Amino acid sequence: MYVGTGLFERIVLQRSSGGDCDARIDGKCKAAGPVIARVKQGKKTLRGFSAAKIGVARKGKFSARLRGLPTGGPYSVELCVGDEAVLVKDVLVGDVWIVGGQSNMQGCGRRAGALKGHRMVRAFYVHDRWDVAEDPIHNLWNAVDPIHGGTPDGEDPGEGGVGPAVSFGQTMFRETGIPQGLIACAHGGTSMAQWDPALKNQRGHSLYGATIRRFRKNGSKV
Repeated sequence: MYVGTGLFERIVLQRSSGGDCDARIDGKCKAAGPVIARVKQGKKTLRGFSAAKIGVARKGKFSARLRGLPTGGPYSVELCVGDEAVLVKDVLVGDVWIVGGQSNMQGCGRRAGALKGHRMVRAFYVHDRWDVAEDPIHNLWNAVDPIHGGTPDGEDPGEGGVGPAVSFGQTMFRETGIPQGLIACAHGGTSMAQWDPALKNQRGHSLYGATIRRFRKNGSKV
């Protein structure tokens, strides 16, 4: 069983106006039937999530909506279809932001003195993994999307890469107490033409397309 969009380890899910999540999740599995969610916070099963039916699987795919996890966390979410299961750990519910732009947002500052990470402020790094947000969150040297020019074994150039996003996320958490998620999408030295929404169908081969791909991969809610 494989989750393709909407739920990953260390993710921050966007809270609704009611203060809980409403996450769309899609993936693949061999089994067919109802998608069952079991959610724990620590060792305690969350009320209503001992075996909640949240979706359906058929023809090798499943689609589900995970609703009702309160702002906060972390949660452990187990999804099951038949005898297949996947466990997603360290899930938070809070506010999610797209961090887009050019060199200042990508990060030009030196790493000496950069902020230490906070466990309630996370980033979706450019290699498509969520983790605690620490500069540089724009690790373009091993980016997934070709437009950023990275490779899976690319080397960190070192020294630079500190931008405003991590400080913003930590300040928002300090002021609100709400977990914060940052979807890193910036790239320095680029033109407005490269961010044209008309290029969205190029997906990871355009800056706008790569941003939309990352937005959708994380459930299309920020």
